[in-house]
Amino acid sequence: MTLLQNRYRLGEELGRGAFGKTYLATDTHSPSNRKCVVKELIWSGDPEMADQVRERFRREAILLESLGRGSQGGIPELYAYFSENERHYLVQEWIDGETLTQKLKREGPQTEAATVHLLLGALRVLDYIHTGLTPIIHRDIKPDNIMLRRATGQVVLIDFGVVKEVTHTDGYTMQTGTRGYMPPEQVVGRPTFASDLYALAMTAITYATGQHPHSLAHQDRLELDWRSKAPQISPALADLLDRAIRYDPQERFSSARAFALAIIQALRLPASEANDWLAPSRSTNANSSRATDLLPFTPLSATQPAGRSLDLPTIPLVSIPSSPSNNPSIPPTHRGHPSARQPEQTGPMPSPASTRLVLLLVSIGLALVLFVGAGLLMWRMLIPALNQSTASSKSTRDESEGKTARPSVAPAPPDMVLMPSGVFQMGSQSAEDPAHQVTVRAFFIDKYEVTNAAYAAFVKATGHPAPPDWKNGTYPIGKANYPVGNVSWEDARAYAAWAGKRLPTETEWEFAARGTEGRRYPWGNEFDRWRLNSAEAEVGHTETVGSFPTGATPEGVFDLAGNVAEWTASDDAPYPGSARKPVPGTKIVRGGGFSLPGKYASATKRTQVPPDTRDPALGFRCARDVELPPSKNQ
Repeated sequence: MTLLQNRYRLGEELGRGAFGKTYLATDTHSPSNRKCVVKELIWSGDPEMADQVRERFRREAILLESLGRGSQGGIPELYAYFSENERHYLVQEWIDGETLTQKLKREGPQTEAATVHLLLGALRVLDYIHTGLTPIIHRDIKPDNIMLRRATGQVVLIDFGVVKEVTHTDGYTMQTGTRGYMPPEQVVGRPTFASDLYALAMTAITYATGQHPHSLAHQDRLELDWRSKAPQISPALADLLDRAIRYDPQERFSSARAFALAIIQALRLPASEANDWLAPSRSTNANSSRATDLLPFTPLSATQPAGRSLDLPTIPLVSIPSSPSNNPSIPPTHRGHPSARQPEQTGPMPSPASTRLVLLLVSIGLALVLFVGAGLLMWRMLIPALNQSTASSKSTRDESEGKTARPSVAPAPPDMVLMPSGVFQMGSQSAEDPAHQVTVRAFFIDKYEVTNAAYAAFVKATGHPAPPDWKNGTYPIGKANYPVGNVSWEDARAYAAWAGKRLPTETEWEFAARGTEGRRYPWGNEFDRWRLNSAEAEVGHTETVGSFPTGATPEGVFDLAGNVAEWTASDDAPYPGSARKPVPGTKIVRGGGFSLPGKYASATKRTQVPPDTRDPALGFRCARDVELPPSKNQ
């Protein structure tokens, strides 16, 4: 057997491609004779290209070493690289597992859960290579190049081929990839990050159907007819896969991260899935909370609960003597002729004084009974009034102490969240916007920012001008669920009125973002670039509303930080004790946007903006008053 570098003993050939052959090998210098993979680079052997190939090989080895070391197992580690007899070799980690192709041959089409596991695992690796200091496009994602570790099931991306740095300009545009998994732009030598997402979606479709994309192609249309071959895949996931394989790269997902979060949201996976997917890059935050739906309130009762007895003291009743005429101690009316019913008395006769004493005791007993009975009746009548008074006092006390009141209200309208009344500290520690206590009445607020599709319905119904960046009055294809931008304050106000809503005041907006606990950001007190679409995310444009579920508030309000900044109903006005002068004629904008740094995402940050301003990163959401039921006394 071949021994390279007097160390690596080559075994069976594992595969070959356009740029190399791979072998299972043994590292004879390791104590355990560790298994490894040796890849030999294939090139033309042109002497004039030798120096260029050698330098390129060196650069790629350095890059692969860095990728493997930081991928947390998602990419095989690079152990060594060397040249021997003008042949160039890489020595990499051997993955104890199987490729997707091998798993399909052994088990056949996979379940939706297995498909989602593949997608989220691979997207995690793609996000890592696409957003690194030296961004990388894999360019050859297919079932043969994705492995699952046997022990843990971790998704591993293998065979990076001749790695191509996105930033390099040496003219190397040779076509790479595998037919059936390559998108159109890659076929002509112009791959993008979205090309990898296309190839992964095609791989997932193969994983779910057990069939190669060529066999799924529709004979009459340039599309795949795959859904009927994978009935276990839900329409929600199928829609996402179809979006990822659209012909135009601009209509696909903008990033691996956006694709992954769309899956998590569409399939209603727990927030822990998002946390796990983002774990390598995320900082822990004790204050973070999973976004949940607001539970309905239980109204307080103002009367005694049904079925509960009153715990009143037991009053002993006085024994009433029987009538004197039936008392055997009383003498018969006629002496000498004893009555047939009453025997003749042989004892002494009672005196008139004792008789009067008995009558007095009887009268006192009757009076006591009447007094106690009247008292019990009055007590029962007073209980409901006392309970009502207690409930009223408790409600007043709770409000004065900043506790959330619990009125009985109608459930929140669709896609809105109920924010109950409460007291919170509005503002910050700055001299310009000092903290001050504010009481907020209950209100509803939109769960998401107003989308292009919703705004288009308003434009169609009213004839209101469309945003200036829309072509022919229509938003861009594939952007229906993106937040509308380039709208002025008056545009936002007009939409809200048409929808039967209004713009939130800046007090309501900050209360929705902070809650009574006074969070600095909607999710907690620490900034986290993975929870929002701000300049730190380096996306450069809006994302689908709700794409950042871990950045939602505990009540379930999304995108209060990032994506687009949001108009409020409020004019610029100073806080109590503020040293800042207001900017006349401006409106308050909150929340920051995709083009703004994280400081604008703070829940206390106020931005003064002229109401006629239009910007791609400026949109809005709506609010609505809560109508309490009328009082029983009205």
